[in-house]
Amino acid sequence: MMTTAQHRYRLHPQAAHRKVAGEVFVVTGDRAFHRLQAATAVDLFDALAQSAAGVSAQELSALLVEKYAVGEDEAQRDVAEFLATVQARQLAVSAADSGSFGPDSPQAVAQAKVTQ
Repeated sequence: MMTTAQHRYRLHPQAAHRKVAGEVFVVTGDRAFHRLQAATAVDLFDALAQSAAGVSAQELSALLVEKYAVGEDEAQRDVAEFLATVQARQLAVSAADSGSFGPDSPQAVAQAKVTQ
């Protein structure tokens, strides 16, 4: 997995999510259910959800450094672990890989209906 500053990540187009009481609940295309409770995971997930173009690992690390006053090295390790986990669980994809889903694909349309 590449986590360079140029590489961008976004939510998986086949995942639907809802934020409730500070937690994020996600159902993926394979019908798996995921719950994010940790404040840092919720903040990183929110950053992915708010960017249609995707966010870089460097941008996510900067978010952790700014909000949680952690060192850059620790933030980079945490973000790398987060990105590996959310990709493995089909919660996020590389922005370059998600183009095959497109904004008008049945998956993207279905997600838009679920998340509204």
